[in-house]
Amino acid sequence: MIKSFTRILRGMSASTPTAEELVTELYRGLLEREPDAGGLRGNVAAMRAGAPLAEIAKGIAGSDEFVKKSGLLRVPPSQLPDLSAEFPARYQRLEDGTCVLALEDDDGFDWIEGQIGEHRYYDSFGVWSPTIDLDKQVIASTVAALGARNCLEIGCFTGPVLSLLHERGIDVTGIDLSHLAFVLAYPSIRSRIRFGDLLSLDLKGPFDVVLAMDILEHLNPTRLDRYLERIVSLLDQEGYLLLNSPMFGTDDVFGEVAPPHLPQWRSAGPSVYWRHLHCDALGWPLHGHLIWASPSWWENRLAANGLVRDREVERRMHAVLGGFFAGYAPARKSFFVLRRADARTPPGTRADAVVRELASLLSPYPEFAA
Repeated sequence: MIKSFTRILRGMSASTPTAEELVTELYRGLLEREPDAGGLRGNVAAMRAGAPLAEIAKGIAGSDEFVKKSGLLRVPPSQLPDLSAEFPARYQRLEDGTCVLALEDDDGFDWIEGQIGEHRYYDSFGVWSPTIDLDKQVIASTVAALGARNCLEIGCFTGPVLSLLHERGIDVTGIDLSHLAFVLAYPSIRSRIRFGDLLSLDLKGPFDVVLAMDILEHLNPTRLDRYLERIVSLLDQEGYLLLNSPMFGTDDVFGEVAPPHLPQWRSAGPSVYWRHLHCDALGWPLHGHLIWASPSWWENRLAANGLVRDREVERRMHAVLGGFFAGYAPARKSFFVLRRADARTPPGTRADAVVRELASLLSPYPEFAA
């Protein structure tokens, strides 16, 4: 259920909570109550005796109280069922052994989305690191250079980017669906994180910048428009949406991150989202991604919802970040800077500020020079 709490603790700042605080936050986040005296005493004693935080969290999350309260099945990621064996008619195997989930209609996306929820596919932290690294600094610096006074991050995890923005005096709000991410959030911004879904939370906009980094591709494509409409409603008329998602094929700004490697994608073409999902050996979409599409499809879908790319800012960013993308974060190349279609200021207004900010950030890293 949890990949490595020990690694997370090593990456936290000097203000790391005490054992009592950590156990208390786990109870609050997972069981939604204060710890009982016996539970607190026993778990704190176990931590001081050397038990890793992962074991404490797994013990609480494996309790009957948590299972009953959450209504979730007790199926950790390591025990995910083999969907390709249970539902063979939905799957295809390519000559090279690649497992492909074929979803010919919208009900198929609802089905796989239901499987992901039912079996708690996301009950692990995945690839998004909780530590403040150069990638998080690039994102935070871009937000600041765009003149943000406030920022909303969708899928903020433990809040490394938000903590950097908070240090710069920017008012931050985060959203996440992970209790464990919340209880291990950076202390400075823990109170600024909201637990829940973007469509159901009562959020006080407008926001100067909205961040959606590695998040929208996890949505059911049949409901993507609802989320984009919500983002537009929360975005200031002169604000920016920063979006990064896996995109397959060529783009006039960032080139190609990855080709459309499935034959079904190539035959369908770049103008649609693809109904054949690349899966792991058990039939689960890789990384939980439900939207596999080209840059042009993403751009057109966003434009249909009133969000247009600021190509001047994007091009100037890529000119500065070329070495960073090539040598540090190649998947980050598919980085869209979007504005509302009704924005009054012209495209590229903040390009110079973005270039200055990013150039200053990367100056100590000559190996990532463009």
